[in-house]
Amino acid sequence: MKKWFKENLIYLFFLTFLVVVAYANSLNNVFLSDDLAEIVQNPNVGDLAHGISTYPFGFIRPLLYWVAYQLGGLNPSFFRFINIFFHTGSVFLIFAILNQLQSKKSALFVAAVFAVHPAISEAVVWISGGSYPQYSFFLLLSFLFYILSSRRKFFYLLSSIFYLLSLMSHPVMPLGLFLVFPAFELTFGNLRKNWLKAIPFLLISIVYVFINLAAIPERTTTLQSTHYQEKGVDNLFLIIPIAISSYFELIFWPETLTLYHSELSFGPINFAVRSISTLLFFVAIAITFVKNRKICFWLSFSLIALSPTLTPFRFNWIVAERYLYLPILGILTAVAILAENYLKFLRSKLLIYTFFILIIAALSIRTFVRNIDWKNEDNLWIATGKTSPSSPNTHNNLGDVYGRWGNKQRALQEFQTAIALKPNYGDAHHNLANTYRELGQLDKALENYQKAASFNPNLWQSYQNIAALYFEAKEYDKALENIQKAIQINPKNLNLYNNLGIVYLFSGQKDKAKEVFNLVLSSDPKNQFASQGLLEASK
Repeated sequence: MKKWFKENLIYLFFLTFLVVVAYANSLNNVFLSDDLAEIVQNPNVGDLAHGISTYPFGFIRPLLYWVAYQLGGLNPSFFRFINIFFHTGSVFLIFAILNQLQSKKSALFVAAVFAVHPAISEAVVWISGGSYPQYSFFLLLSFLFYILSSRRKFFYLLSSIFYLLSLMSHPVMPLGLFLVFPAFELTFGNLRKNWLKAIPFLLISIVYVFINLAAIPERTTTLQSTHYQEKGVDNLFLIIPIAISSYFELIFWPETLTLYHSELSFGPINFAVRSISTLLFFVAIAITFVKNRKICFWLSFSLIALSPTLTPFRFNWIVAERYLYLPILGILTAVAILAENYLKFLRSKLLIYTFFILIIAALSIRTFVRNIDWKNEDNLWIATGKTSPSSPNTHNNLGDVYGRWGNKQRALQEFQTAIALKPNYGDAHHNLANTYRELGQLDKALENYQKAASFNPNLWQSYQNIAALYFEAKEYDKALENIQKAIQINPKNLNLYNNLGIVYLFSGQKDKAKEVFNLVLSSDPKNQFASQGLLEASK
């Protein structure tokens, strides 16, 4: 091992340099999107015991968040560094694996392109997307030790352990990757002799499938309540060509990068082209099984790694750049094998090196620019608005942007567009109501708060704001009814109890007000609002 590192130190420094160049401008980016609920608004982000007890089979991520929080508090740089660490580790492992299975030239080419490719930058620069580099790192480590296990049996044990850690890093994506090991034996080893070696990986995956079955209802509820995903199943003959062809676009021409790949409606000719390209991909796997099993292995690797997202069940998006993080490796390696086979006839090495440098430079620049889109919420949603105009989520977030800028009329337009695209979009109705309230149009505000609560009964903020409107109108009974609904949804929010106490106080129910304020003070003795309320109720 020491000898290998010494021999390849210059290549590892080069790959590290590429990662630094591509992602250095992302370290100071703020928390965005899911980061807010997962980290910033999570009161338990610094509580390791809570993280382990809540996610006993997936505690690695909470553990890493705990470490980042201990080192830097809510400094996003420390959390984002976790992603960059795993990404760099994955780059090293790709170089090591391909150095074993292919050649140093192919290893360097694939690892370098992987290091800077913009199509997978979402998984690196977005903190909440970090589970993708994390599970990939452990899977690649498992795969490397599996390859080396023919030399030392102890490496096989390490391979099994790291495969388990991969499954602990993401609830879905690694589940089918046990197929990589028999596929490797079929291509590079002896499947008939070594098939038993693949069995433990299958058994570990089966155990994790059963563990994650319990999470399916929660996942479904989250998608339907938070993302307003409609129930039902999709047609595989529609989504597979769309997904696979879209990923080929992202790999070979990563121009349109977006958080929401919503522009997936295609005309007959476009869809036919996508279907043909997808069919050719499957045909290529079949042909190379006979002609060149190394290429077949890596094409199959991509399909295996992507397969958990290619289902008719609506547990995920049809296309998402973070899904491509590990699958891109198979396509890049297959291309590298083909290139090495055909470019070896070229006498001009200068031409090959120039082409390589141009590819790396172009991809690095695209990643660098994409990182700027993730700089803050305004950048992200303005950029997403240009690439995903048919996504209601995009317009809802754009409404927030224009609202912060003080352009209330443009904010109204964006929220209304989001509702036109998805009429049951409770969050958009809530945000529209907020804007109407700021503009003094209280009747429209109340109407939209009520719609928001009807479409998404978990929106306690809507009930809270309905209560506030009724309170301002001195309709205390209706205010009490709605603030109590908000408390039922969010019983740990002390501010809601303070608001309940104020409503009781103004409605003349001082004893109940005292009871509520004392309840708040029992949980938070220094709560000044409750102390002042109790003082007023005692007069």
